[in-house]
Amino acid sequence: MRAWCVALTLIGTLAGGCARPPVSDPAKIELLRQLHEAYLFNVDTSGLELLSVPEIVARLDPDTRLVETRRRVSLDFIRGFEPEGSVVDVRALGSGRGSLRLVFFGRRTLEDVRKALNSFTPPLCALTIDLRDNTGGSFEQALRLAEMFLPPSAPLAIYEGREGRALLYAAGTTPPRQEQLTLLINARSASSAELFAGILQWYHRAELVGAPTTGKRTVQQVVRLDQAYLLFLTTGRFLAPDGSPFGVNGLTPDRPLEGEDVVSLMPPCADTKPQGHDGGEGP
Repeated sequence: MRAWCVALTLIGTLAGGCARPPVSDPAKIELLRQLHEAYLFNVDTSGLELLSVPEIVARLDPDTRLVETRRRVSLDFIRGFEPEGSVVDVRALGSGRGSLRLVFFGRRTLEDVRKALNSFTPPLCALTIDLRDNTGGSFEQALRLAEMFLPPSAPLAIYEGREGRALLYAAGTTPPRQEQLTLLINARSASSAELFAGILQWYHRAELVGAPTTGKRTVQQVVRLDQAYLLFLTTGRFLAPDGSPFGVNGLTPDRPLEGEDVVSLMPPCADTKPQGHDGGEGP
């Protein structure tokens, strides 16, 4: 009789019937719990118990992913705590122009950008920020850097999480910087880099030059499922102040980059009027 019950249970499980054994894989249990409690999107988990962890993740949004821990992922970088080194290649280009490259957004990015700007001989009227191959980092630093070039209380972005939406405002109390901005982007500009560039493009505060960006505007929570895998689970996303996405499939540049001469991107200071924004409506 017991053998018959076991066989019936196995048949019911294979057939997807009502006789289904409980999930025993700890990694799968944690994944299903995270989907219930933290995942941005509503998902029916009732039919996922029979799938493997990779199979479940494959059915979710494209930004949710598994990362093998043996790949030496830096959790400090994931959390935006990379200590320094996000600002490189700081160059004075003459005639009131300067350029710098942002390789990621870490906890000191805003401080490092300010230090770089203070190193230029004033007045600085035009600035190029190279975001090519910048795959992101700290969203907070991206927002605070955008604040530097926008008036206080300007709406920055809408953050949408599982509990709803919140409109985020610039909190700065000092007048915004007035340099003409040029941002270099490419297909590997993603996440926080897209948020920073998208906000400034939305306000017509910066010209985007290069190629369309990745199109990743979501926020991931990092969860350790087991000793083999980390789960990057989408828990939120950023939208423009009017609720529209910052580019449907990534940011579209205002013009392509022709050549690699950063100097030619900006006219000399004598021929350039600094740009600002009155903090009014977006596009």
